[in-house]
Amino acid sequence: MENMNTKMVTSILDALECAKEALALLPELPPNIKPVYFRILKTIKKIGDDTGSSRISDISKVSGLLLPNTTKFINEMVELNIVEKTTLASDKRVVLVRATEVGEQFIQKYILHLNEDLEEELLKIDEAKCMIMIETIHRVYQSIKTVYNE
Repeated sequence: MENMNTKMVTSILDALECAKEALALLPELPPNIKPVYFRILKTIKKIGDDTGSSRISDISKVSGLLLPNTTKFINEMVELNIVEKTTLASDKRVVLVRATEVGEQFIQKYILHLNEDLEEELLKIDEAKCMIMIETIHRVYQSIKTVYNE
C-alpha cells in the first residue's frame, strides 16, 4: 500500500504531465521555430527601448537564459530573419537586438493574441490560486532539479 508521501509525489508528477499536455494544446509553431524564440521575443518586447532594441546581456538576465545560450538562440533567430542585431555607435562592443517585421508578426500572433485568447478563460480562476500554482510549480521544478542534478 502506498503511503501519503508516495501518493503526493505521484499526484505531483501526474499534474506536471497534465501541464505538459496543456502546453501541447497551444497553436502549432511554424517550421524551424523553437519555443525559446518566443521567450526571447517576449523579453525583447518587455524590456526594449524606444526603438524596440535590447542588449543581449539584458535579454539573458531577464529571460533567465545563460548568456552563451542567449547569444546562440539570437544568432539562430537572425538567420531566420526574426530579429536583427546592431551595435551602439558610441560603443561597438554593445550588441542590441530588435524584432524584425517577421518577429513583430510572431509577437502579435503567438504572444499577444494568445494571451488575449487565454485571458478571459483564466480570469475565471481565482488570482490567489493562480499565484500559488505559479509559485508551487517553480518550487517543484527546483526540487526535481536538486534531486536529479546531484
